[in-house]
Amino acid sequence: MGDFMANYGIVLTYILLAAATIAAIAFPIMHLLANPKKAKQVGMAIGALLIVYILAYTLASDEVTEHYAKFDVTDTQSKQVGTGLFVFYILALGAIVSALYTEVGKIINK
Repeated sequence: MGDFMANYGIVLTYILLAAATIAAIAFPIMHLLANPKKAKQVGMAIGALLIVYILAYTLASDEVTEHYAKFDVTDTQSKQVGTGLFVFYILALGAIVSALYTEVGKIINK
């Protein structure tokens, strides 16, 4: 009886996970189709992230130092890690600048 309940629980979990995944994908798409202006904003945001990624990819180095060569790190892996770090740095800097701009704007408008 215990094995049956465990299997039933796992199957139920997979069904609920599939339903949640479908809902998480379908509802935003339906919302964007109903509001074309929002779709334009989302497209612009995705485009901005793509530009940040391309910029980070061009800035990243594919150099593998002696230390990392011992761990069989390839030049492609090094480039991917560098790209990820540059994306993080650019987005973090953007968040800091945005927060400062908002706070300075509040101070000036008082």
